[in-house]
Amino acid sequence: MADILRVLVVDDSEDDCSLIIRKLRNSGFDPEWERVDTHSEMKKALGKKQWDVILCDYKMPNFSAPAALKLAQEINPNIPFIIVSGAIGEETAVEAMKAGAHDYLMKDKLTKLPVAVQREISEAKIRRDKKNTEEMLKRSEENFRNSLDESPLGVRIVTSDGELLYANREILNMFGYESINELKSISHMQRYTPETFLEYEKRIEMRKRGEYVPPHYEVSIIRKDGTIRHLEVFRKQVLWNGQMQFQALYNDITSRKQAEKNLRASEERYRIVVENAREAILITQDMKIVFANSATSTNTGYSLAELNMMDFISLIHPDDAAMVRNYHLKRLNGETVPSVYSFRIVCRDKTEKWMELNTSLVEWEKKNATLNFLKDITESKQLEEERSQSFLKIKKTLDATVSAIATMVETRDPYTTGHQRRVSMLARAIAEEMGLNNDTKEFIETAAIIHDIGKLSIPSEILSKPTRLTNLEFELIKTHSQSGYNILKDIEFPWPVAIAILQHHERMNGSGYPQKLQGRDILLESRILAVADVVEAISSHRPYRPTLGIDFALDEIIKNKNTLYDAAVVDACLRLFRERNFTLS
Repeated sequence: MADILRVLVVDDSEDDCSLIIRKLRNSGFDPEWERVDTHSEMKKALGKKQWDVILCDYKMPNFSAPAALKLAQEINPNIPFIIVSGAIGEETAVEAMKAGAHDYLMKDKLTKLPVAVQREISEAKIRRDKKNTEEMLKRSEENFRNSLDESPLGVRIVTSDGELLYANREILNMFGYESINELKSISHMQRYTPETFLEYEKRIEMRKRGEYVPPHYEVSIIRKDGTIRHLEVFRKQVLWNGQMQFQALYNDITSRKQAEKNLRASEERYRIVVENAREAILITQDMKIVFANSATSTNTGYSLAELNMMDFISLIHPDDAAMVRNYHLKRLNGETVPSVYSFRIVCRDKTEKWMELNTSLVEWEKKNATLNFLKDITESKQLEEERSQSFLKIKKTLDATVSAIATMVETRDPYTTGHQRRVSMLARAIAEEMGLNNDTKEFIETAAIIHDIGKLSIPSEILSKPTRLTNLEFELIKTHSQSGYNILKDIEFPWPVAIAILQHHERMNGSGYPQKLQGRDILLESRILAVADVVEAISSHRPYRPTLGIDFALDEIIKNKNTLYDAAVVDACLRLFRERNFTLS
């Protein structure tokens, strides 16, 4: 299951917001989102929830990205702020980045959005961790400046011969004495248990001989009241009153020692729990299986003896082994990788199973290892495949419905039979030439095949008129874009098809219809559809004129490149006909 991604979308367009959320969901995120488009709405949203990322349009009727960025920095400057705009110049984008925006993307390049979101979330975590580390360091420095006597650890200053020069209050509490003089009056033999005293003498002799003595060790002391406490000692050389002496820090680990004893006493109970678990539990070290429970044997078909002689990777399906190995190495290097993911294993009898892995780093016999929980999800994978097949059936039904609509339009306008099909074919080819993703290509193909659906509202005598249209008749024809939108707006397509059809007669300089949109305010899909529509119409026969030919059509889009038609779309269309030998048929 994907982690929830809390997304605050600052955008006046519900359709653009839906497109953004769909892109995130299709990329593996589980978005929990809210859309706002005013200062007050955004302020309210920031106050009621902790957001993972803010995705903001640059220019809105009642708001703007600079204003939204300023508000976000005032309330929570740590939230990644990404500008997602249909129209933003390079200079404007740079200024936004200087002001504190973390990234910017064009709405026609949303394929980069998931990567940008994941990167900024990761970098935000790094920034938080860095800030926390800096704060911890600052606190540590402040604590160091405090009096040693306020330390929660016991602190002693001794000479190389063990003479006590200083002891803080915590040391006195550990030994149960009231003063340093009282503590000094007690011999080392009386202070320590017999075992610890022997180790103490051994360390003294080693130091006299100049041998290395580990600075970290444990001792057991006898308090004034006769009880025994266990202490952890850290010893280092320090400057004390102008001379080099030794500082020893004491940490009372009596409770920990008792806990360890209790843990050892309960190991058998834990072993029983692990052995009777339904999930496969195994520990790997250097990719080798060093422990496996009975469920691992049951799930794989291998005996425990066989498993303890195997590399973990040898269980993995060859097609998934590289992924598992890569995740494992990155985890060991401290990189962020999914802690839960799925892959196939090959059982002893050569059957395949889907397993979900939940893993974490642990220490096993004082070496780094991974603790792995494997759950058999073969059945759920099969259900997932069945759902996928159901989706394909639904898509076929959608395609058939779209085709039926296209046929209905052509029945009303027999003189342009095949126009929508040819426009759809050309539009998809342009999208492929531009390197757009499959989802976008399907969107364009679907919109193109029914882009003239609004002509159902136009009288057939006007559609089939063999002479040129009057101004009034042409104005009536122009309403087909809006009519098409009205027909389709409430149909739940996977993409904003109605909007693409509404905008397919818009032009880059704002001279189009019905909304007089300009530049990148027009959907990229609509800009592609516009070029395909014009090229097909000019090169095809019409009742009031013969075909003008493909060269005439290409000259039209070249002449009006950047003015009426998107330059990148025009260039892609020209390459199709002049370099790829594309033909309309």
